[in-house]
Amino acid sequence: MKKKVLSVLLASVTVLSLVACGSSASAPAAAETPAAPAETAAETEAASTEAADAATTEPEMVFKYAELNSDDNINAKAGYKFAEYVEELSGGRIKIEVYTASTLGDEVTCLNALQMGGGTVDFYRGNTNSLSDYGFKKLNLFGLPYIFTSRDNMWKVLEDENIGQAFLDEGIEAGAGMVGISYTDEGARNTFTSKEIKSLADIKGMKIRVPETTLMMDTMTALGAEPTPISYSELYSSLQTGVVDGAENGYPGYYSNKFYEVAPYYLLDAHTFSPGIILMAEAKWNELSAEDQDLLREAGQKASDWNKEQIEAEEKDLEEKLVAEGVTIIDCPAEDKAAAQEACKSVWADYSEGIESDLDAIVAAQQ
Repeated sequence: MKKKVLSVLLASVTVLSLVACGSSASAPAAAETPAAPAETAAETEAASTEAADAATTEPEMVFKYAELNSDDNINAKAGYKFAEYVEELSGGRIKIEVYTASTLGDEVTCLNALQMGGGTVDFYRGNTNSLSDYGFKKLNLFGLPYIFTSRDNMWKVLEDENIGQAFLDEGIEAGAGMVGISYTDEGARNTFTSKEIKSLADIKGMKIRVPETTLMMDTMTALGAEPTPISYSELYSSLQTGVVDGAENGYPGYYSNKFYEVAPYYLLDAHTFSPGIILMAEAKWNELSAEDQDLLREAGQKASDWNKEQIEAEEKDLEEKLVAEGVTIIDCPAEDKAAAQEACKSVWADYSEGIESDLDAIVAAQQ
């Protein structure tokens, strides 16, 4: 309609020009001169309208994503990247709201929420070493002590179509009510304490906080410590008040939660190199089209790739910061680690019963 009004006005200008000048030769020039800016204005208005429409478009689906760590932790950053990639790949149709620092609850609360169909929590970035109590067996193998000999070998297993990628659907197969999207890496889990230690032998008899999962309790028992399951959100105060003597976590979690302030001895025993995993409530997953399921997996893979590229530099940076904060970082003696690996063989046996072939596949893929 606006374009028609402009055309009428332009025609009127042309007629007046002809009358005023009395020259038919100048008529085309008079008509053409204002035509160009009139067309540009129309195009600009259309472009502005399209941009405004895009900016005000409401997403068709909104999901809640839970993370225990704070925003500066690499797992939280990977969550934000995942949300970014989902929005980008869906053209804004799907939005992921990321809630960090245990805002939506502790690990048990979040996993239970997924199992019950989502709503309060639709996505949760958990650890594969925390899934044994929810019917998982294959994914739980990734949390076995000393199962991975290096970071490169871990990623070799996780990216294997017949192992890591195939295991993402175990939650559906096991009736756990959740499905894996992709993996994350926050590095090896090391032991840290409020009391001075020099080797793994020194943690024997110590109360070491572990996630509320039987696998980690059994791992710490095998290492001679007294495992104490405590919610992650309560760990700092538990260390501060002496409820526990120590805990275990990778560099990112240890630094971002400031555990070093109350437990400044950090032993590089790398007892577990368990990857993280982005999980979605199966009930929510089933509501999606096959195309949108593929889209989430693609976004998850992109977030995983970003994480993989960043983690080593992140660890190096955090180590330097921790030393500057006065943390004592202790290399674990080789003989200590060998003894620990031997002690943990019973844990491997207990958690691989009936799926020995999968355990063998994980070991073989690293050779």
